[in-house]
Amino acid sequence: MDMTYFEGQTAFLEDYQKVAKAASIDSKQVIDKVMEQLNKPTPDDNLYYILPGEDTVNGLAVRFPFRKELIAMDNEATVSTQFFYEGSPYEYEVAEDEQL
Repeated sequence: MDMTYFEGQTAFLEDYQKVAKAASIDSKQVIDKVMEQLNKPTPDDNLYYILPGEDTVNGLAVRFPFRKELIAMDNEATVSTQFFYEGSPYEYEVAEDEQL
């Protein structure tokens, strides 16, 4: 049974496969990379996963947008963080971090 780490995970993996250079992907490894990037602090609350241009079919980096919400899980006010894939990845031509 596959675990769901964020809402919209299936749609994300479908979008990822469309732009990834690799013919087949290990979804667990991809999700681990996504979650690692999403859990890093961001100064402006804009969450996204960037697939570097070297890993895409056309050589352009692709940004996948996400959002984060705090959700109360029970009557004891336990709060957890939930990530949501917002769809519509897009390619862009900018210097990536390693190129700066």
